[in-house]
Amino acid sequence: MKKFYFFILISFSAISFSQNIVVNQTFADGLNGWSSTGTGYGLPTHITDDGQDDSFSVKYVATATTGFDQRFNVVPGATVTVSFWYKAARTNGATTGNTARIWSVFQDSTSATPTTPINPPGTTSASDDPLRNSGTYLPQAATWTQVTVNSEVPVGANTFLMQFRAYNGATISFDNISFVSPGATLSNDGLQQISGLTVYPNPVKDGILYINTNNNVEKNVTVYDVSGKVVLESVVNNNTLNVSNLKSGIYFANINENGITETKKIIIE
Repeated sequence: MKKFYFFILISFSAISFSQNIVVNQTFADGLNGWSSTGTGYGLPTHITDDGQDDSFSVKYVATATTGFDQRFNVVPGATVTVSFWYKAARTNGATTGNTARIWSVFQDSTSATPTTPINPPGTTSASDDPLRNSGTYLPQAATWTQVTVNSEVPVGANTFLMQFRAYNGATISFDNISFVSPGATLSNDGLQQISGLTVYPNPVKDGILYINTNNNVEKNVTVYDVSGKVVLESVVNNNTLNVSNLKSGIYFANINENGITETKKIIIE
């Protein structure tokens, strides 16, 4: 009996550590939380009478390539799991032709080319990347069908654009979208940011990292190494974080102030 309860405790801890962080994943709140990143792209139509497990979903009747998305801060080395439900058909009733697909990429927001995809470990391009549907399209499905994709955050990436695309001539519905990854947070791109956040010096040479904001209030800081391991957790009250125990290298600091989180890449010398 004791072993049974111990197993339940461990399982609950694992689940609580990695939770779905998608905003408005069932579209019960319309398109709140969703963006449409891409030239000529637009948000889908909100549906109120056809959902996978309730009456809400979203739908494209596409006349050109389009898509919708959310962006997340991620930790290199961490696993990622994306899950979603869809229905797809060619508008003209054809049995073949482009429909829709997941098209999601890791990126480095600090680089000179921040939108350039960084391939996950074990992949070389869209053609073998399951997060980009391995370069193919979702098969047609008349009933709600679930897709789950697993991958890993590559070294050098700090953001993940989770996007779903629809293509000309297709009618596509999406619902119940999930993104799970240890240490990940919703990105502040296009959302509320920590007012006046500055992190310096960077690189850090004397073991002290200064974290300043306009509000100048308590901050919760979690630092990850490039493998995704938590190496430092601290509550910062005086705008200084002691990182002298960290070895030289690249790290990512998740900074939370008043419920708003931003991730900063830091270098320790």
